Amino acid sequence: MKKWQAILAVHNRNMKILTRQKQMLIQPIIVPLVLLFLMVVVFGGGGDDWPVAIVNESNSLESQELMEAFKDSESNITPYFDFIEMNSYEAKKKGSEGRLHLFIKLPADFVENKNIELKTYNINSDAMKNVRLRVEHTLNDYMEKQGALKVTSQQVTAQPNDVWRSAFYGGSSVLLTLFLGSMIIAANLHAFDYENRTIKEITLTPTGSIMAGFGIILTSVFVSLILSLIPLTLSILFLHFDFYFYNTLLVYLSIVPILIGCAGIGLFLGAYFKQYRVLQPLIILIGIGTYIIGGGFAGVNMLMPLAREIADIWVFSVIFEWFNPVLHNFATSFSFSQCTFIFLAGVLGFLLTFIAYRFQIRKSIFGGQ
Repeated sequence: MKKWQAILAVHNRNMKILTRQKQMLIQPIIVPLVLLFLMVVVFGGGGDDWPVAIVNESNSLESQELMEAFKDSESNITPYFDFIEMNSYEAKKKGSEGRLHLFIKLPADFVENKNIELKTYNINSDAMKNVRLRVEHTLNDYMEKQGALKVTSQQVTAQPNDVWRSAFYGGSSVLLTLFLGSMIIAANLHAFDYENRTIKEITLTPTGSIMAGFGIILTSVFVSLILSLIPLTLSILFLHFDFYFYNTLLVYLSIVPILIGCAGIGLFLGAYFKQYRVLQPLIILIGIGTYIIGGGFAGVNMLMPLAREIADIWVFSVIFEWFNPVLHNFATSFSFSQCTFIFLAGVLGFLLTFIAYRFQIRKSIFGGQ
């Protein structure tokens, strides 16, 4: 009972420290939000409707039907094309400047020759290849309806539903806030005792200094869970994030052992480096690097081969690879092997806490304060 009281006492003390030392909460709030903002602004947070211009010089029934086929072509989220009305000269100019993804022209002899003219900004970019595939998909549908396609195909997506890019970035920012917050808050609180020379009092506590470590874990997990509600709320309100209560609850409950593991890593790093100026940049780089190559920015299977190889051995990548599908309702449970790993992550967090305070006591005995 006394040990639980000691843990809660340390937790209450930590909450007061975080309230007074608000700079400790800056990183787990700012870093995910800044990354979220950059991803949405730079890479786009909208749907699949890319800006294109189409000019119909044929004005025939066949050309009108083809134009309707382009307008009706859509993904699981939005139409494929956002048509901008302009004349041929202006459309070519905008395409050459990269202001349009594609310029489509149906020439006057379209009925006789069945030719269309396409102009893209850069055929070697993935975006331009993607927009040409959309055109081919639309033409296949059009020819199938006209009875001119001998071989037909049916497009079946891997999942029946899809998510907006902005919603995916929002979900990743929630997960980043959780694991980055747990790690950096634990490291900051542990370093606080070194920076403010209160480590001796922690070491000499009657219930054992390890209870202080458990109190820090409790604070780190609790605060990171609270902070993650900020990007979650913003994603729901502004980023087309579909909120599934069961899935979100499952993610928040299942990720607790991993947050304990991250807090244990933070405590270990805090015991080793002891100083904010070393700890904070290191942990922030771990968080940003994991976001980029670990499935936060895009699924690992979509990354370049080298990034995929790194992600295979970078253990933090499972946070995005396993929890994002559940968060977006692509999956409704975790496999047995995943649950086992999640449990072991919590055990590792407690083990690292023991090591960190064992290391701290040894330094206090042999090196003094």
